[in-house]
Amino acid sequence: MPWNSASNILSGDKMINEERVTEAKEHVRDGLSRNVSEVLAAAAPLDSGMRKKAVSLAEAVCQQLEPFILHKGNVPPRTTKKRNRRGQQLPATSRESKGKAASDSASEAPGQGAVDYSLLLKWVNLKSSQDTGSSNSKTGHFREVKMYPWVGAFIKYVADQLVKAVADSPPPKTPRQLETFRKADVVAIDADDWRRVDMALTQCLDLPQRDDRSDEPFTYAQSVALVEVKRYDSEETAAFDQLALYTPGLYATQVNRRFAWGLTICGTHVRACLFIHDNILASEVMDVATESGRKQFVTLLVNWAMCESQRLGYDPTIRYNGETSQWEIDVWDDESRETRTYICEYVVADTSSLFGQHRRCFVARAKESSDDNLRTIRDKLGADDALAGTYSHLEAGGIVQQKGKRRGTLNDTTELILANFKASVRDNVKKRVHWRVATTPVGEDLQKVRSVDELIVVVGDVMAAHTAIVRQCDILHRDLSTNNIMFCRNDGNMIRGLLIDFNNAVLQSNPHDEQRPDRTGIYPYMSIGNLEQSSVERTALDDWESLIYILCWLGTIGINREDQNNVEIRSNLPICHWRDGSAVDVARAKRRTLQTSVILCDDVLNRFAHPLLYTDLKQFILELRSQLFDNKRLSRLARGCYDFDPTNPSIRKPKLRAHHLDCSIDTTVVDPFARRAEFADAIVDDLLRVVQKNRKKALKRIRKSQRSK
Repeated sequence: MPWNSASNILSGDKMINEERVTEAKEHVRDGLSRNVSEVLAAAAPLDSGMRKKAVSLAEAVCQQLEPFILHKGNVPPRTTKKRNRRGQQLPATSRESKGKAASDSASEAPGQGAVDYSLLLKWVNLKSSQDTGSSNSKTGHFREVKMYPWVGAFIKYVADQLVKAVADSPPPKTPRQLETFRKADVVAIDADDWRRVDMALTQCLDLPQRDDRSDEPFTYAQSVALVEVKRYDSEETAAFDQLALYTPGLYATQVNRRFAWGLTICGTHVRACLFIHDNILASEVMDVATESGRKQFVTLLVNWAMCESQRLGYDPTIRYNGETSQWEIDVWDDESRETRTYICEYVVADTSSLFGQHRRCFVARAKESSDDNLRTIRDKLGADDALAGTYSHLEAGGIVQQKGKRRGTLNDTTELILANFKASVRDNVKKRVHWRVATTPVGEDLQKVRSVDELIVVVGDVMAAHTAIVRQCDILHRDLSTNNIMFCRNDGNMIRGLLIDFNNAVLQSNPHDEQRPDRTGIYPYMSIGNLEQSSVERTALDDWESLIYILCWLGTIGINREDQNNVEIRSNLPICHWRDGSAVDVARAKRRTLQTSVILCDDVLNRFAHPLLYTDLKQFILELRSQLFDNKRLSRLARGCYDFDPTNPSIRKPKLRAHHLDCSIDTTVVDPFARRAEFADAIVDDLLRVVQKNRKKALKRIRKSQRSK
């Protein structure tokens, strides 16, 4: 699951790792397609000239590799001499001289500190199947760790022979020299866990601050593709699982990573894996025990060395400027029909999931002194001074544009990545469009608030903006979380809430937007209807329900980093059921906890990190729950979290009174969520009154505290 405060702090390392392993296996089970023939071609350069050059260079490397393997790393010079009729030796032709030079270069011993090329012979002569002997036999059985230097020697050989081939016939662009990190089976120094990655390809010219130190530590940030090695081909599924487990590290550390590549190596069987937003596409097997398989693998490595950066998965509209040591980000603006460039000052939020939208958030400034939802919000709410600064304001935005093959630009979509794939492959992949927006103001992380009172003020501002956006712009956010609620602090040290990220928003008049998923958000903060993908229409009440979960989580883990660092959290707390298990399991746990205020107090509120300091937060949550789930203006049929059971004789049949808002709805409708959805506006009014009352009290306490200082 994504790295977020609720999952991090409430989970021990063991629990987090178990969740990630489970998720990786689910991605492989549901999203992996094997034997996709177009995967290898997807690595070839887009430029036709470079593509032809890559083919000739791969052929040149293979011409060196095959004699090297045939003669077991020691290619002898030619012994046959051409002689004239008198028996005199004739001088070698230019072709023969070139062939001798090739033989000499192939048989050169590696210099001091270099890779021993002969190690690759052990790999290409390896038997991949366990069926070659008894399962109890130890013949040829060893751990895959012995294979790491063999695989590294093969890749190093290809890289070095490519350098020599390029020197003889230089291409228009200098190729990357792709090698493996010298240290294998190690933990990345920029990882957030202790998992050991088998191998990784590095030394890509597209990455910043690249140097040629052979002993540099392994990092995700400097990796082009990760490599998972297994001893036997029967372990292929496990290799896919582990590659899916490690690859999110590339997205988390490389801000310009659009999609990713990887390799699975099981014995002598190699597959290239293309990770896109919702799928893993695996190539056909390249068996390096055969000449044809080696040629395929060499061609792949040469293509990776020669292709454009976007073919490796890097976003050309996010560039690292080595002179200024800063990232530059291009934002296409649909209104002005021009590209604006921004300088990234720091990353607010990265992405660490294998699948999904891969949203990132940067603090940036225009280099020179979008989104339709944000544009609508700006146009309709711009004149409302009371809401100023409480929602994202659009500066520029639109679909990311990339250069086409010949001229002009193309919208950056999943279809652009899969342009060369068969329609049968593209049809099974969800189409995603790459958007980028530049917004103001710049907010701070919600978990940097200094007190419960500041948290309540932030929530009050955010929900006022949320309600105005729903009612005046017809836009429903649908993804409230700790990542999407921020705050700004003015010169007078006063705080204002800020609602951001409308990427999953929909028009209330068109809730079934095909470009937006039905289930949005992450389990800890998702509403019950959202988790269950209920047939009840999503309304603003779902976002208000998410707000209750956000406040409960913050009360449990600590509202800010200082509180969190001083709290010992038990992983067996009932609130953990709001995160663990399937979506149905989480929804069931939330139904039980939110059914009554007593259960909510017993399971969550009375277990807050600082019960005495968080008294006002506890009362605030109880009032919100009361108005949302037990609103007195509705009948008992519309209260609570469970359907009314008319067959249960112990439950008194509720009566509909004239003053009940839902008195006009037939009593056969026993789903309280469905009944409440019909009167969402009226319930939101009651919720707003609770928020405004508590915000006013919190502001008074803040000002009193400031005066006392």
